[in-house]
Amino acid sequence: MTSETYNLWSLVVYIASAVIALSMLCIALFQLRKLNSQVVEAVKSNKINELATFLEIENQISNSRRELAIACVRVKSAESGTDEFDSASLYLNECLENYLNSIDRLCYCIIKEYFNNDEMKIEYRHIINDAVSNNLQAFSQATKHRNIKKIHEKWADS
Repeated sequence: MTSETYNLWSLVVYIASAVIALSMLCIALFQLRKLNSQVVEAVKSNKINELATFLEIENQISNSRRELAIACVRVKSAESGTDEFDSASLYLNECLENYLNSIDRLCYCIIKEYFNNDEMKIEYRHIINDAVSNNLQAFSQATKHRNIKKIHEKWADS
């Protein structure tokens, strides 16, 4: 075999290798583009799920706050020392506990960084401050609402 024939065959092999490598590169780029679009869709889906979770917690807070207001009205309208007053007081305590539990769940999500701390601070700082200042007895050292206490202390320092 002459050197010209050898060079010709080498050129054919190099061209075939280049074509194969180029086609592999195109396939890889296509798969990357497809993977990128899947990641974008996953991010959108995650944001929608995050929003749904947030709206559910916000709805729980709103509902428990409404029940708390109704319970306050019942206690104020009942005559002190009666069974109706005692019943209304128990209901008020239960509503207050539900309200604080709802806020505590929100604070848990903020602590675990499910929700953006800065955005939540703007929207809920006053609610958390009110919950703590209006219910100081519920936030003693042995409080069940430790997440509220943590967020309240964290936001009070900033």
